[in-house]
Amino acid sequence: MKIIQLKNKFNPIAVIFYLLLVLFSCQTAKNQVENTSPNDILIPGHWQFAGHLGEYIDRISEQRILDKKNWDVIYPETEEAFRLREDDNNYPKNGQWRGEFWGKYLLSAIAAARYYHSDELNVRIADAVKGLLSTQEPNGYIGTYAHSDFVVGNTWNVWDQKYTLWGLVEAWELLGDDHILAAAKQFADHLITEVGPEAVDIVKTGNFYGMPSSSILYPMVKLYNSTGEKKYLEYAEYIVKQWSEHPAELPDILNKGLNGKPVHTWFPKTDPFEWAKSYEFTSCVEGLVELYKVTGNKQYFVAATNIHSVLVEWERTPVGSVSFNDKYVGSRGLINTLSEICDAVYWNRLSFKLFKQTGDEKYIDEIERTLYNSLLCSFNTEGNWGLRRLRMSHTHIPAQNHFLQHHQCCTDNLPRGLFQAAEAVLTTKNGDVCLSLFSEGEGDIVLPSGRKSHVKIEGDVLNNAGIRTILSLDQAEQFGFVIRIPKWSNQPIIKVNGIPQNGSISDRWMTINRTWKNGDVIEISFNLSVRWEAFDTTKSTTLFHKIDFYDNEWAKMKFAGGSNKVNNQRYGHVKSIPVNEALPHKPAVTFFYGPLALARDIRVTGADVFSTIEDTSLSKNISFRLIDSPLGIWKAFEINLGNEKSVRFCDFSSAGNTWDKLSLFNTWCILKK
Repeated sequence: MKIIQLKNKFNPIAVIFYLLLVLFSCQTAKNQVENTSPNDILIPGHWQFAGHLGEYIDRISEQRILDKKNWDVIYPETEEAFRLREDDNNYPKNGQWRGEFWGKYLLSAIAAARYYHSDELNVRIADAVKGLLSTQEPNGYIGTYAHSDFVVGNTWNVWDQKYTLWGLVEAWELLGDDHILAAAKQFADHLITEVGPEAVDIVKTGNFYGMPSSSILYPMVKLYNSTGEKKYLEYAEYIVKQWSEHPAELPDILNKGLNGKPVHTWFPKTDPFEWAKSYEFTSCVEGLVELYKVTGNKQYFVAATNIHSVLVEWERTPVGSVSFNDKYVGSRGLINTLSEICDAVYWNRLSFKLFKQTGDEKYIDEIERTLYNSLLCSFNTEGNWGLRRLRMSHTHIPAQNHFLQHHQCCTDNLPRGLFQAAEAVLTTKNGDVCLSLFSEGEGDIVLPSGRKSHVKIEGDVLNNAGIRTILSLDQAEQFGFVIRIPKWSNQPIIKVNGIPQNGSISDRWMTINRTWKNGDVIEISFNLSVRWEAFDTTKSTTLFHKIDFYDNEWAKMKFAGGSNKVNNQRYGHVKSIPVNEALPHKPAVTFFYGPLALARDIRVTGADVFSTIEDTSLSKNISFRLIDSPLGIWKAFEINLGNEKSVRFCDFSSAGNTWDKLSLFNTWCILKK
């Protein structure tokens, strides 16, 4: 282990389907809640990825966090922003968001310190906190706004303070320095005097009906957990109540979430593009889950699980990205999408929260899909810069720096999303050890006795359709080893020390109960084949927004440029796309191999990555073979679609990874009747 616009049309069939879906979603959430308690039932161990995924994480970590020279360039400007306080230079017209980057960057560094067991990072984090706290005013305020009370209008002041508070609380959790917690309390206390029950209502602050501001819910609950001081819990519950008290009645997340309706239909008089800001919204829902764990109020959990279900059904694309651009608008009704990387990171955060709370396999399905597709393609090949928007065809859009030379929200958030995925691999549940993901790597887990077991996975499951899991124990111990049965591989063959196992299977988990010994080997052979998911053209009937996405958003999105001249020179060629190049709104499929979505890239497929395929091919047995991958491609496949026609694909995460036309790509395959 390394130590360091579619118009409204009335469709009665669609209406009936929609009503049935809502009923089913509410009933499912109700059943889940009846079987949950506020405490998480899954406790993460420690895991570090190896193989392709591990190398990707290591490369990004080295370039953005671990290397001291890079840190000395990247980190200081986040702290300096608190001394310069330039975010409200246009006061009172508008405010900006330099203040988010200290917290976002530090949260990724804290996650890296845990992932790599890095004492050196701990020292740097302690120094960073010390530097930030040197800017704290006697009244407790820490910020990048000269006017701390500039919270109403086009301002991101409270949003920035969310990340500062979050970073401080997690730094205290990592380092155990009570001076940090005391400063965080003083900071939060000051905020409450300016935004709260006796001051400005939080839903009236900032943009998007106060939703970005009120996403401070999550770190506020964490502060309560850290201090036990009731005033922070009361403030968290105040935020939830505020959601239904805005004069325009938005965002009303709890009440609308309890109804189980698709988010983009919540407010018929308000276009979702005007309010449903995706990862700010998702962060609020994550806060609801955390608040449920503290209060036991099941309404919070019902709303969160309902919302997750409708986001899967209406917003999540085949590659695990969510939203259109950065709004929840019913994105699955659009075949041409582009998504913000932050949205995918926070989508996985919510899925992980619900996975720990329920142990339900459907949540790890979502984590895996997003990890292996959207997150795995979000950085450049050097590992030093990320995407702003992810497409499913043509070219991705690199991020432009925001105000600071080396920072942008997606670039700062992505590492934390990768480290969190590692937490989902190996967990314990009521004394059992659970294996949820199957990438190469190794880690440790605490057994029922309190002793640790080391677990190592060898083998590339995507190359060999199997893995070897090796257990290292100080002494023999009885416990259940629980293996997830992924939907992409029914009936895997599982052997322990060469002997086939017939363990009990429940809800797509197989449990092998035995006395485990040092050196025991679990072999898992998966049944891997190519499958497909279809684009649901009927979902467009629910879209009523006024935005012409293909012309005004999807097509015109390009690398906007910032103050970083190096990035401007490198990515300035990423231009908008002619609207006539958009994929037609017709039946289509995306192919998959294991958790990987497959795409056509000109480096693998050849020139015509947009050609149609015969829909009759899907009714036949599809055969495939792995082929040698060109430079820059992780996995390449040749798929026989029948009629002696073979098409070459690669993994979605490699497709388009040059961020230019040299890797022109397409994921959807339009069907020809």
